[in-house]
Amino acid sequence: METILFVDDDIRVVSALQRRLYKSYQVEIASCAAEALEAFAGSSYAVVVSDLHMPGMNGIEFLSTVKETSPETVRVLLTGQADLVVAIAAVNEGSVFRFLTKPCPDELLTKTLDAALAQHRLMIAERDVLQQTLMGTVGMLVDILAAIQPVAFGRASRVRQYVRTLAQEMKLDDLWQFEAAAMLSQIGCISVDPEVLRKYDAGKELSAAEMAQMLSHPQVGQTLLQQIPRLHSVSQIIGRQYHAFNGSAGFQPGTYAVVLGAQLLHVALEFDRL
Repeated sequence: METILFVDDDIRVVSALQRRLYKSYQVEIASCAAEALEAFAGSSYAVVVSDLHMPGMNGIEFLSTVKETSPETVRVLLTGQADLVVAIAAVNEGSVFRFLTKPCPDELLTKTLDAALAQHRLMIAERDVLQQTLMGTVGMLVDILAAIQPVAFGRASRVRQYVRTLAQEMKLDDLWQFEAAAMLSQIGCISVDPEVLRKYDAGKELSAAEMAQMLSHPQVGQTLLQQIPRLHSVSQIIGRQYHAFNGSAGFQPGTYAVVLGAQLLHVALEFDRL
């Protein structure tokens, strides 16, 4: 059953709501934004309903954080201030699904919760369809690689297992994108002479021109994949698979995931080559 989280620094308010709603909904409560974010760290919520004025972090700031950390959680703001400026800020900064004022009639609250739960189910369904479509696209590209360059396909299959094992041992999130990068890491090899691939796979010495072909395939793969929705980061990982890692550099979260994925790929490929 989907869970709804109510957040209000007046614990009496949310406790009363929990008692009124427990027969129809799975409800949890938190007395401040920090407590609610701790709850998000260990659980998932379909809907979060937050008060506006709370100590430490107000409702708009809190819902903006929820948007970043749990984008599929539907966000509702409940406040005693019927203020247009607050409502606009709530929508623009927190991507709030509904804006309710206190006191909120039970009928309006339950209608809002039902609509929020329906929105959450729609988002989950769309995510699942997109994921299936995405993995279908990845599967088709892997089949093309297998038909055109079976040597490169064999390497990609082995590397996928290595990357998956590494990512699981490191307890990394978004495992799918690291696996997808491994599966498609050799897609650029469709531009490489099959004989060059066989020589490289056998550990034979390559000429300068042949080595240039091998070193160019990551950029070919990145160019092929970067226009596919949700594969942009995967394409960047593939493009950087031969890059040296600068451990002293600072990274934003998105860039860090790309660099980390590229290094996982690099290590797995080197292991496979050896």
